[in-house]
Amino acid sequence: MIHLSISDSHLLCAQWTQKGGRPLLTSFSYKTLPRSLRLLQNSESEIISVLNAGLHLIRENIPFEGEKVYVTIPNEYCKSVIVPIEADMTENDGWELSLWSLKQRWHFEKPCEYFGRSFEGKTKSVFATRVSTIYSETIKLAIQELGGEPVWMGTESSVFFALNPDKGCTVFHLEKNGYRYFHFSKESFQNGKARYINGKWKLNPIVGSTSNKEVFKGRLIVAGKLSNKRKANFKGHRIKQMIALEGISVEGNIIPNKVKEDDLYTTTAIATGTIEGVALNYFDNPGLQQYRYEKPVISEKPKAASAKKEKKKTKKVKPKVKRKKKKINILKPILYMFFFMTIGIMLTYDQRPELFDFLSMSNLEKFPIVDQEIKDEIVSQVEVEIEKPPVEGPKYLIESQSLISTVIHTLDILQDHQILLLSISDGQMDLELIGNKTMDTPIDTLGDVLNYSLRQVNGDKQFKHGYLVNYRPVDIINNQSELTLGKFQSFVLEMKDSFIKVLDPIERGNNIQNPIIVRISGVNKIKQMLSELYTVGNNVALEKFVYTNNLDDANPTSVFYISLYFLNTEPG
Repeated sequence: MIHLSISDSHLLCAQWTQKGGRPLLTSFSYKTLPRSLRLLQNSESEIISVLNAGLHLIRENIPFEGEKVYVTIPNEYCKSVIVPIEADMTENDGWELSLWSLKQRWHFEKPCEYFGRSFEGKTKSVFATRVSTIYSETIKLAIQELGGEPVWMGTESSVFFALNPDKGCTVFHLEKNGYRYFHFSKESFQNGKARYINGKWKLNPIVGSTSNKEVFKGRLIVAGKLSNKRKANFKGHRIKQMIALEGISVEGNIIPNKVKEDDLYTTTAIATGTIEGVALNYFDNPGLQQYRYEKPVISEKPKAASAKKEKKKTKKVKPKVKRKKKKINILKPILYMFFFMTIGIMLTYDQRPELFDFLSMSNLEKFPIVDQEIKDEIVSQVEVEIEKPPVEGPKYLIESQSLISTVIHTLDILQDHQILLLSISDGQMDLELIGNKTMDTPIDTLGDVLNYSLRQVNGDKQFKHGYLVNYRPVDIINNQSELTLGKFQSFVLEMKDSFIKVLDPIERGNNIQNPIIVRISGVNKIKQMLSELYTVGNNVALEKFVYTNNLDDANPTSVFYISLYFLNTEPG
């Protein structure tokens, strides 16, 4: 097994095997990166180049072929949130809310993946974290190219969860004026900064609550050496100070002198703990991951006296039968070639019809029925491009009204069908609906259809159609009015069975953004809300819309992810 630790300045790689029920460290490599990854975060190609160069240098000392590989990346490379789930919210609602919160607080245009976990405790919550595919996909492919098996990837602090999967743990990293803590358990993931002042702990959570009781649950681990003064901070608590390579045997003097003890804590946790199914795995499928930890079962060795040798069965060798040579049918491959050529031409004509313009032009020249004036008129019509007037307005308003316009159009043309799911944001729409096998509704009028799926439902004659559509921007309505938060709350609460949750405001330069979650049931009320958002004010943006329904219930529900923008009167 191999642990690959990635940091801003270097790559660390440790290889071990199990011997006598104890990890035995057999190889170790430490390579300094030519440039800091932190300085290259906006350059995907340079990051990939630096990582690949470092991995090939490590391979000279440690072979990856056939080895299981565990990878850790710095905590700072990931952004995380945890959101509480109200009693009438589903797990999927919580997941969508957490993703939206991540995107609002840390805008990121590069490709990324989202991972999370749902917690069932006194208060239900959903944790979500984001990692750039520059690291997850690039490293996974690089390990596979080297012949290794990428098993697990996560943050440096999450590996300490492997030391106490059943009851959880909180790891404290030493800082100049306090601690950086990370809490992992079956009930919650939290992190933040902590200081011990005047005999009391003061927590400044980044993700999670300010409750000392939650943070000091489970095993307390300190990644570093505590001074006598700092030891007094943990008086009354049982703590474990990490010791590098504790519980691991080392084969010879293989660790370079420049390797610090702090660099070995994560390797120690992975080699001596159980990480798979416990901490979030960035090599696994994105989305919510379940906690899957099973205590290892110690099996008793069978007694040697009772072991019986099994007789090897001799295989009977069957006589070889000479097979008659088949006659080659020349017509069959020719028909195959003709079939695939026809399909290829049809697909090419569908995607690039301009390649076949020369055929239509040559036909016009051959037949005297079409005179020169009509031909010139046809050519001029083909070549003229209509210039659309530029759409003016804030970017969030253009995106919002394009989204709302697409939703309204979708609900109108599909009013005779049962929509199961309509999830739309960031220029794309996921659509699932029930209908006949042949869909008679022009879905392509909504935008460019990127993907399509079809499957039969419950053995009935009905079919579920699935579409992934890129919708188009629209011209915005010039509305000079501004909607206040209080007025919007009043409008929502006037609707029966509605739900509204206002999140903490976010500073966006000269603007203040107020994220709001609204849930409404009933088609008429949903359309009323969409119409209101489309015309109400120039500071309102619908950024995500999720419409859900099921076969047994004719009362659909929609969740609106909305932002109100106001001028920041106290910038800085």
